Amino acid sequence: MASGQPLTDADREPWLELIRTTAEHKSVELQVEKGSEKIHGLVVGCSSLKRIYRDILRGKRKEVTDTENAVLPEHLEPPHPDLLPTYFVFMKGSRELLLDRMQKRKGHFMKASMLDSQLQTLENPEGEEGVLVVDAEDSIEKQITEVKEGLERLGV
Repeated sequence: MASGQPLTDADREPWLELIRTTAEHKSVELQVEKGSEKIHGLVVGCSSLKRIYRDILRGKRKEVTDTENAVLPEHLEPPHPDLLPTYFVFMKGSRELLLDRMQKRKGHFMKASMLDSQLQTLENPEGEEGVLVVDAEDSIEKQITEVKEGLERLGV
């Protein structure tokens, strides 16, 4: 992406699987460390533009590519969907708002010129299980309140 080329599904799959598996392991470590039966959550930030990417992050492994080359490190097992419930916050904003924010940030690896390819790839997650929708134009305070209230409604 730093060179202006969008990632492919094959590029993303092992990375997403590693994020999920690492999150599961960290959650278990926190559970053991705190001597608790409660699952401790984590926050991960990434675009997860397609449903299949979100399903990988949910621990629902689907074959995206030839997985013989998508190898997890030896110390990590493949993800398990029931081990760590997963929720998503979809920051919904117009192309114009997103472009404006991208043009104002300095030194970021993803260039504003890549926005259209990202929006073309995006499969809107509204209506999927465990997805909260927040208006990107709202204040940060309002967004935080909406996320907290939404997670409470989901039983988190």
